[in-house]
Amino acid sequence: MCPCARSLLATLASLLPVGCTSAHSSVAFPTARDGTAGASHRSGDTAIEGRAYYGVPILQKSLLWDGNGETDDAGLGVHVLQHLADDFAIGMGLNVGNWFIGGADAQSGEIEGLMRLHPFENLPFFFDLSAGYQLATEPVPPGGTDWNFTFAFGPGVEFPVDRGCSLELGALYHHVSNALGRMNDRNPSQNEGRFWIGFVWTL
Repeated sequence: MCPCARSLLATLASLLPVGCTSAHSSVAFPTARDGTAGASHRSGDTAIEGRAYYGVPILQKSLLWDGNGETDDAGLGVHVLQHLADDFAIGMGLNVGNWFIGGADAQSGEIEGLMRLHPFENLPFFFDLSAGYQLATEPVPPGGTDWNFTFAFGPGVEFPVDRGCSLELGALYHHVSNALGRMNDRNPSQNEGRFWIGFVWTL
């Protein structure tokens, strides 16, 4: 090998570690926690979420609650979340829905508190727990009252869309009851599977 070629190879070899170090430092691997891809889950972050849902009744008793309601419902919701720690947030939200009771449908508004946990740092899963109060234009489910308390829990998954924004898919076990007691004919509570899709943005 000629001296010129040997000198050129030596120069390239000496620059290779520098180039690798530089390239490595400029790469930002996407993680949900730091918001480089998708919504951020860091302590102190505030996020807003919008969703659309559809509820399918679970007839009779399920888990710990009786449920005689047989009414499908659908609606939209918006929630504001504040991260108290990495991967843990609490928030408040509002759901507006339509209950398909036959004839003239009923509409409802539901205000709820929400707790969200991302149990795995590097996986896109989360778990929601919520409770709230609902007021409707007609008794829902039929035969009950136009006011009810609500309770829900279930898993979800998110997919990064852009920096600070994620697409979400979720499923909830959602319970509606006015708490008048299981033997009261004015408390035909409803249990349902509530399936939803939404977007969440880090503010």
